[in-house]
Amino acid sequence: MATVTEQRQQTSELAPATKDRVVYYYGGNTEASYRTINKDAAAKGDFTSIPTIDISNIDSTDLSDRKAIASQIYEACTTSGFFYISGHSITEAQQKSVFEAMKRFFAAPLEAKEETHAFKTVSMRGYEPLPPPDSGRDMKEAFSFGDCMIDPEQNYQRQVPSNIKPQNIWPTIPDFRQDMYAYHDQILPLAMKLVRLFALAFGLEETAFDKDFQFPMWSIRALHYPATTENCVVNCGPEHARLGAHSDFTWFTLLLQDEVAGLEVLNKEGVWIEAPPKPGTMVVNVGQYLERQSNSKFIATVHRVRNKTGAERYSLPFFFSQDPGANIDVLETCLEDGEDKKPELSYNVGDLYVRRILPVRRMHPTSIRYRDLPQEELKYDMLRT
Repeated sequence: MATVTEQRQQTSELAPATKDRVVYYYGGNTEASYRTINKDAAAKGDFTSIPTIDISNIDSTDLSDRKAIASQIYEACTTSGFFYISGHSITEAQQKSVFEAMKRFFAAPLEAKEETHAFKTVSMRGYEPLPPPDSGRDMKEAFSFGDCMIDPEQNYQRQVPSNIKPQNIWPTIPDFRQDMYAYHDQILPLAMKLVRLFALAFGLEETAFDKDFQFPMWSIRALHYPATTENCVVNCGPEHARLGAHSDFTWFTLLLQDEVAGLEVLNKEGVWIEAPPKPGTMVVNVGQYLERQSNSKFIATVHRVRNKTGAERYSLPFFFSQDPGANIDVLETCLEDGEDKKPELSYNVGDLYVRRILPVRRMHPTSIRYRDLPQEELKYDMLRT
């Protein structure tokens, strides 16, 4: 699942801009939000670094071991909304293999990549080319694939509706599909195990969320930021944006980074905190779905990618949410004493997603097809049929 900021790549609109003391960002709404930023120093009383949580006991038969991890997750999600995980199941060899597959794809001729252009799929997945250099948009190219009932690799167990169209489109580059799905086969089980840790973090039975993650909504998005002569060390301006400020429109995101730094996270005091690559770790961050379900106790933190060195950069986020048909309410454990649930925070996962995505992917054929429909008539199946 792409973030809303990423989805703007294929439109004529500019990426979110950074002014001197204000950052404008898109967090799932069609209008920009803004935050005051502080360029002087990290303010006291808020996070100044991203914590690392060792999850090597995630499969422990001792519930207390798993609860100990969950407690650290709760602390991280209520403070920074971001954390690294170490001791995870994605091996160095698997990481190397998927990055090599990405590099083969992005090194291919433009004509070969554009055979899988995102405009060719109803789901808006596939290849998104670099924007023109002077466009002011995020300077990256991308390839995404995600949940699809008819991809045999996903082993969908139910009857597939006859009107379902392919959501994924694949290039003829040798072994690319195989290598990307090999990564999927590792990252999806890890995400499902993390779901149970999140349940424990909320004080629930660890299987409490299982019913909402039977065939979850997900997207793997390969990102390539080409090398450039433009870079900065301090006082980065909008001309140094690789990925503009945004929060993810997911339940949570799992990010695999290469060795090139650039990711930054905005703390509550408006200070950009670096989240550099750390060997052996992945980054986990809270998305807006989880923020809503937690009654804003978990934070969908604004983040960006900056071009600090000019070096080529690759990253691989895994965007993860509940089943598109799931109806989600605020968790009882996240309500204060005497507080009632806010009906406006309840949502259908798939329908809310399509209502946010179509307006900001307005040049995509799917958006054009449904642009005159009122919001309440936009349904997730429009991205599948």
